Amino acid sequence: MNSQTYITIRENIMNALPKNTVTFLFSGKGVRKSADAQYPFQANRNFYYATGIQEPEAVVVFDKTTQAVTLFLREIDPNMEKWVGHYMTEEEAQLISGIEDIRYFDEFDAFVNSVMERDVQIGLDFDHDTITEEFHGSGLAFVDFVGEDRVVNIFEELVRLRMVKLPEEVEAIKHALVVTNDAIMGALEEVKPGNNENDVAARFYYEGMKQHGDLMFDTILAGGKNATVLHYIENNQELLDGDLVLFDLGIRVNGYGGDISRTFPINGKFTDRQRDVYQVVLDTFHAVNEAIRPGISIKTLNDLAKEYLAEGCIQLGLIEDPQDVSRYYYHGIGHSLGLDTHDVWIDREEPLQAGNVITNEPGLYIAEEGIGIRIETDVLVTEESNEDLAPQIIREVSDIEAYFESKQ
Repeated sequence: MNSQTYITIRENIMNALPKNTVTFLFSGKGVRKSADAQYPFQANRNFYYATGIQEPEAVVVFDKTTQAVTLFLREIDPNMEKWVGHYMTEEEAQLISGIEDIRYFDEFDAFVNSVMERDVQIGLDFDHDTITEEFHGSGLAFVDFVGEDRVVNIFEELVRLRMVKLPEEVEAIKHALVVTNDAIMGALEEVKPGNNENDVAARFYYEGMKQHGDLMFDTILAGGKNATVLHYIENNQELLDGDLVLFDLGIRVNGYGGDISRTFPINGKFTDRQRDVYQVVLDTFHAVNEAIRPGISIKTLNDLAKEYLAEGCIQLGLIEDPQDVSRYYYHGIGHSLGLDTHDVWIDREEPLQAGNVITNEPGLYIAEEGIGIRIETDVLVTEESNEDLAPQIIREVSDIEAYFESKQ
């Protein structure tokens, strides 16, 4: 996205913030991985949402009383750059974010002291993942410094803004899903009896990286009974002839990514039983997709999914009482998607509105038969209905079997 998009986002944030507040959003600090290494840095999502900047130890400040936005960056250290790489400059930050007032941290303490001399409240983002002990990292130490009685939690204001995607955000998700589809098609080349789950997962990652993406989340590549474990990420077992393999994965590009699930026959052909179970999940998937619209809630969509899946389980001979569907469907129908895989959301009973992006992911998991099936797409809520953002990713039985037949 370009700097004008971030300018628009910050205008929306400024309008949503409480009166008489000065709000600080922290990018965060790197997390130690071992004695002399850190995990790859990811900025706090609310900071990134407001700036587009992936830089550790940065702070963006919204002064509601003056409508001013100020960005603070860590001082450039030429010696450390030789070890850990480039430090962002003021000019680079301005080009990305569109923020004009950019300073280094040697001015930060004086800036905070000047704010403290004023009769204002201090806005902070109390997302649980932002609270650290570091003064420039976020939360606790900063609260101690400014005084808890002056602090206002502005997390809900940010959540409500992030729930409704701008057109540029939707386009970013669409692009990530195009790359995700390309990576899936590459990974399918590795789906064959005798290969390992990790052969497929590695090919998916490789194809995504070729298009300047990375993983939105840890890839789930689960063959046979492994697919009945929702967050199976070991990806280290042999793919067996006659089994199914479940993909749950997504590629992220420039902060936004997809979340897609598909289930394929490892030898290219569904058994009659697998096809019957798959069709129950697919019918549920289509019913939920058709139901998504403004005014309905994720909870209501989940209730609809449970009705379809329960009836299907009765027809499959798995249960007699619809209440027992939870034995084979034990997660929700979906979640918000955006900068995070499970993106911020107020409540599952919150009515959907235009601009929301959610997932639709029904599934059935029959451990005693070694069958786990999930089908998932990402859906934009429009003014009157919805748009499936990934219709190109194959999911119909005939399309799947035709694809595998074409490989032979």
